[in-house]
Amino acid sequence: MMLMTMMMIYAGCRYCMVFELTSVRAGCNVTGTPAEAAFTEHLLKGATVCVECQPSAMLRQLGTRCRGHGVARKQTRWKAVTLPGCRGRWVMKSRQDDCQCNAQNPNSFILV
Repeated sequence: MMLMTMMMIYAGCRYCMVFELTSVRAGCNVTGTPAEAAFTEHLLKGATVCVECQPSAMLRQLGTRCRGHGVARKQTRWKAVTLPGCRGRWVMKSRQDDCQCNAQNPNSFILV
């Protein structure tokens, strides 16, 4: 599962999911650039994040789902696209069609 911050990509979407972070690796503890720090400061164990699957990331062979979409109520893996070593595990709490994560919320991401 690849993640990018919402501010990096256009915010139109097809569906979104809410995940609870169950594990966040030490590679996410970045204090480099201000952009990296802003991206990672909210990636904490127990945090809830909103993740969009946008049409440009959907794959027909997956039934127009995004790669790394996850499984409801099962722990799956994620990793950040822009920060090598920043990865962890999460559990999908809910999925909603035709929704959009709030791009102003730092806990909003997209699947790529």
